[in-house]
This record gives sequence, structure tokens and C-alpha cells, in this order.
Amino acid sequence: MSNPKQSELTEINVYPIKSVSGIAMSSGWVEKQGLCFDRRFMLAFADGAMVTARKFPHMVNVKSSLIPDGLVLSYQDKPSLVLRYKEFLMEEVKTQVWNDRFVAYSTVLAANKWFSEVVGRPVQLLFSGEQSNRIRDKVGHNVSFADGYPLLVISQPSLDELNRRSSEQHLMDQFRTNLVVSGTEAFVEDSWKRIRIGEVEFEAVKPCERCILTTVDTTTGHLRANKEPLNTLGKFRANEKGGVFFGQNLVAKNEGMIRVGDAIEVLEVKDKEIYHDEEATLVQLTCVGKREISPNFVEFTLESSEGILSPFKAGQYLPIELSIDNKKHTRNYTLSSHPSELKQYEICVKRVEDGQVSNWLLDHFKVGDGLLAKAPSGDFCLTNADEPLLLAAAGSGVTPMLSILRYLEQIDKLSDVIFYYQCKTLDDVPCKSELQRLEARHPGLKLHIALSQPAGEWNGLKGRVCLSHFKSLSELTHRQVFVCGPDGFMKKAENLLMKMGLPQSHYHQEAFGVAAFDTGIEKSVSISINGAQFIGNNKASILEQAEDAGIFIANSCRAGLCGACKITMAEGDYLQPDVPALLPDDKVNRQALACCCIPQSDVVIES
Repeated sequence: MSNPKQSELTEINVYPIKSVSGIAMSSGWVEKQGLCFDRRFMLAFADGAMVTARKFPHMVNVKSSLIPDGLVLSYQDKPSLVLRYKEFLMEEVKTQVWNDRFVAYSTVLAANKWFSEVVGRPVQLLFSGEQSNRIRDKVGHNVSFADGYPLLVISQPSLDELNRRSSEQHLMDQFRTNLVVSGTEAFVEDSWKRIRIGEVEFEAVKPCERCILTTVDTTTGHLRANKEPLNTLGKFRANEKGGVFFGQNLVAKNEGMIRVGDAIEVLEVKDKEIYHDEEATLVQLTCVGKREISPNFVEFTLESSEGILSPFKAGQYLPIELSIDNKKHTRNYTLSSHPSELKQYEICVKRVEDGQVSNWLLDHFKVGDGLLAKAPSGDFCLTNADEPLLLAAAGSGVTPMLSILRYLEQIDKLSDVIFYYQCKTLDDVPCKSELQRLEARHPGLKLHIALSQPAGEWNGLKGRVCLSHFKSLSELTHRQVFVCGPDGFMKKAENLLMKMGLPQSHYHQEAFGVAAFDTGIEKSVSISINGAQFIGNNKASILEQAEDAGIFIANSCRAGLCGACKITMAEGDYLQPDVPALLPDDKVNRQALACCCIPQSDVVIES
């Protein structure tokens, strides 16, 4: 079978040591276990557990080069390390890659010392041997120290498509692929079942699931805080469990030579995996209204020329996309309109320090201008309008509360609702006149405004959220509570409400993505995992601390996407951000993800 769009091999990359930088080759000899020189070395702790850039991202800045009888390694200003095969001790060492346990071989003590200084922990450099002892049943033969499969292929147009969608530009180095092909459409590799390159026939066995390692900036050696490109891939290359995929894993069916410039001969095709593409649902919205609801706080009214808009629930957000100075930006803004009105969306935007998109909208976006939007989304929404409610907000966190209040009025359910709002002055209360009219019309609605900088005579609540404020609210612990605002406000509100006896299942908090928690002053905590106990802290994730203590917890992506590290927090307090792999009932059942859950007290964990 011929490919109507001829593609060719444009890059061959080998990574001699797992997680260190790669080497571009003009040709390569392919063995069943992988490309020659590819991932034949790996760092490991004393117990044989693998050490990778998932935990030590600066490892990607270790440079490697091949010499006839070994390797030369360099890192920043350290003296180079020269490894010669003939000097290896070749003592058997039990090691492990994920669930595969096998025997590798020691190298030299100088390498262990050099890499221990680079990593900052005692490690050893292991060699697979000429033929790896690691046998993978899924592959049918031996495999190098690679994560799962011997080789990986990605087409350049696939990376181009990712970069078109992402707010950042990504490099092929981030994905640590062995083979790069060009001259094809994006993700054509998804359709390949068998291909031939040069002398070698390959079988594409499965899509490559991506992990936190792809977020490492290969220049700085730091993890990107914004989790790119995983966030973007999650919007168009994710399965129903939240795993994201980019590239195809290959297995060589025979040994032979491949060269840059070789044609890609497609021998057999398969059906592509189907992923939900959020971009496919983008609609053009036009601004038809812009009004200031308080100083530096604006409500925009948006309409679609196609008429009826996608439905939403009170409290959900609208993902928007717009271009500023020829650069694409995506943001989530909570809808303030009530969901019964499907001819218009309303979003509220507040000016913030260094808020590039928010401030641009306030300064430049006007009636008649347009933007793109996806269907409304979010789990922070009202599902039962018949229960007593407390809506607590500060700053721009008022936006979902406006939607909820407007919806409850529309369906005549403002019978037992408390609205608590914290801001600086009375002039800073958004939609103040509307809120006052709602309270006057509906005796069941009670407004409680707390001013941190009251002017003149103010008989209401004063200062920031505190216990005395909440104690003044009636029957608080019997209410469903919705909280939205700055991180400090939400954290303080949750702590107070929990101390007052509010059931955890009654507490709902807005959050977009994985937040960076302020865990206060570092302190020691006792961590018990399946009966194994050690002393940790309230700063690092449970997964990181367990690994440091030599306790294994199953994991994969380390980014809250796959759910492989799900645990049960049997006892104690902890912080768990909202992430895709946690289902709605998980929080109620005290389930968390070890990769991003942070203990705040002594904890007992079951995994």
C-alpha cells in the first residue's frame, strides 16, 4: 500500500541515558530492543528504583556524546565524565522500570559519584548490557530502559498542530521521540499499523500516553507551572479517563539500518483513536453590551449569530479564545447570566495586576468585537435549588454567585439563601443596586457585606472573613456552601466552616486547574502508608515524600491526569487540587492523587 502523501524520516534521536538529553544521528542500527545506543543506561537509587526527570527535571540538561569506546557526559560547569565500556564493573544489580523487575549491571564508582552530585541524591548508573535482561510480555522480547516500548515516532505536522493550539511553542525534544517524520498531515501516524523505513519493518502497537516529563523546559530544566503542553493536549488528545496521547509506540519486526531521508512506506493502516476535540465546538461570539458593575469590574454581554447558545448550569465558566498582538490566548471566565437565557452569555471581568487578558478586555474589547468560545464547563455549579444555601465570595468570585442568584430568582427559589461578600469599600460591591432589589423582593435572601476598608458610618460586617462573621449567619452548618474568590479567602473560609462543623460534602469551591497551595510555615507531619510510617512535611506531595522514604506508590503521569496514583486518605487533613483524574464522588470518599495531594496534618493513607 502506498501513501498518497509521501513522508520521509527527518530525525533519528537516541537518548543514551534515560532522562538525559538526546543525540541526533544521521543513521541508526535498529535492534529488537530498540535503537542502538538508545536508553542503554539508567540512574537508580540504591534499592534499584529508577531515577528520572519526572522527579529531577534538571537531568534533561545533562549532555551526552558518543565516543568509539564509550560516552562523554557534561553538566553545567562540572568537569566532564568519560565512560569507557572496558572499565565497567559489570556486577549484577536488581533494578526496576515501572512494574518490570530485572537484572542490570553496575558501571564505575566515578559515574555514581558524578551523577549523585548532579541529582543531589545518592544514585548509581546502571548499564543494560549488550542485550537487556528486561523481557516485556506485551512486546514479546527484551526492551531497553525505555518506559514501555522500544521506539517512538511523531510527525512534525503533529507538533505544528499542537503549537497552533497551545499558548506556548513546544520543541520535539520535550517528547523524547526517536523518529520524526515530515511531509504528512497532522497525526497521520495514528493511522499506521505497519510501516517500513529503510531496512526495517515496524509495527505501531499503541498511542504514547504522555506524562509530566513533557512539561520540562529543556533549556532551564524546570517543570512548567502551567502544565503545558499537557493542558492543551488534554483538550483534543485525551481519552475518557483523562490520559493524553501524542506519538505512536513502535516495535521493530527485524533488525536493520535506517537513515535520515528514508521514505516511510505504509504497509498497513488501522482506524485512528477518537479523541474529543474541544476546538471543534468553538463558536464565534460578538460583544453586544459592556457595562461597569463596580470600579474596574466589567460585565460583557455576548451573542452568537447562530442564535441559540449551548446550555449551562449556574456557576459554570465560559472558555474563551482571542488574539492579542497576534498571539493566541485562552482563558476561563465564569458566566454571570442565568442559564434560562440561551440567547446571550454574560461574563464578568475584573482588572488585576499583570492580568494580560483581563486588562486587555477592559481596555480594548468593545461592542461589535468578537471572540471564540467553547461550550460552558465546570463542576462548580448549582445542582439542587431546593436546599438552603450560603454563597460566600470575594473579589471577582462574585461572578458565579450572580449567576446562581439570577437563576434562583428566575425559578422563584430565593427562599433560604445567604449571600456573603467581602470587598474593600461599599463602592466595590458589584451590581449593588441589583442585589439590594433582590433582597427587597425576596425576604428569604439575606445579604451580608463585609468591608475591609469601610468609609464613614458603616454598620455592617467589618474586616476580612473571620469566625465572628460566619457565626452571625443563621443555621450555617445545615446549608450547601459555595465559595469563590482569591486563594487566601477560600482557604480561610473552608478552615472556618470545617471548624464550625460543616460536613465536607456540603462544601463546594471554585477552582480552575491545579492550584499552587500556600501551605503556610513548614512543619513535620507523620505519614503512614499501608502501615509503613515515616516523618514528612506539609509542603511536598505525598508521592514525592513516599519515594524519598523508599515507599512505592503506583504512578504514571505525575500531573493529575491518569489516576494511577489514586489513594484513600483514611485519616488526617490534606490539600487536594481539582484535577481531571478525580471523579466527582472521589472528594466525598476522601480519595486523592498522591502526585498532587499535600498532607497538612498527621495522615493515614491506604493505597
